[in-house]
Amino acid sequence: MKKWKNVFQIQIRGINPETASRNSTKRKRELKNAVIDEIRKKYSSYKKRTLGNEILVDVHYLLYHSDATGDSKKDLDNLLKILFDVLKKDMGNEKGLGFITDDSWIYEVKAKKTIINDPNKTGLDLKISYR
Repeated sequence: MKKWKNVFQIQIRGINPETASRNSTKRKRELKNAVIDEIRKKYSSYKKRTLGNEILVDVHYLLYHSDATGDSKKDLDNLLKILFDVLKKDMGNEKGLGFITDDSWIYEVKAKKTIINDPNKTGLDLKISYR
């Protein structure tokens, strides 16, 4: 079997990773724009490398410990749903990042969440690989 080839690895801070809700479109747009801001110059070349290839998504969520907002109780699978939608060409009512046509291109997932005490350090670390 072929080895995974790294496409990009980024850290996004200053956003609060979200799960699906009535405001899903806004949350997806926020994540999509944060990813584009981090990879802007190489965005087109990254899409060419991933589209039509098997994808590995490796993500680490950093969630603020807060009983008031419920952030620390977010389910990992629901956090992943937003990310997977953002990675697709079409994320519902608007265009996604276009790294994959649909979720069937995601062949491996590594995911974890860490609860942190500093609300300014929330975000995620994201690594995308292909083969």
